[in-house]
Amino acid sequence: MKIQKINIKSAASSLIFLFFWGCYSFTGGSVPDHLKTIVIPTVMDVSSFGVPEFKDYLTEELITQFRSDGSLKVEDTRGDSQLNVKISFITETISQVNPGELEKERKVQVTCRVEYYDNVLKKVVWEKDFSNYSFYSVSEGFTGRNEAIRLVLKNNAEDILLAVISGW
Repeated sequence: MKIQKINIKSAASSLIFLFFWGCYSFTGGSVPDHLKTIVIPTVMDVSSFGVPEFKDYLTEELITQFRSDGSLKVEDTRGDSQLNVKISFITETISQVNPGELEKERKVQVTCRVEYYDNVLKKVVWEKDFSNYSFYSVSEGFTGRNEAIRLVLKNNAEDILLAVISGW
């Protein structure tokens, strides 16, 4: 008899867990109801790094990710909200070198300053810095460095999207 009571309690707990697990979702979690569209102007690069393709890459990555997500429709002009993004810093540093060794790996880090603006209520929703980093082999030269920077920009774009749709 005791065994049946334990199994019934376990089954009930499992059913409750499965019910609530299926109801939970991150997508569109806290985009206010009055915001349906977003404008993403060309990213500005104030980093002084000197590679203009990075601002264009980040702009396209943001647009692609927002379109894929679907929480907000991307508009060219006159959206309910606007995302203003600046690449603030791109740094490149030696990863780690032991005495007597040659440099093998470098670290690139990109920091973006982002303002998310509500055009309906005419106010800044939030303003934050997003920063990620990656490593590349020195033997890969500029090609490896630029690929590592693109990866970091993609990661920043993912973080920015999550911040907009989840409100963090």
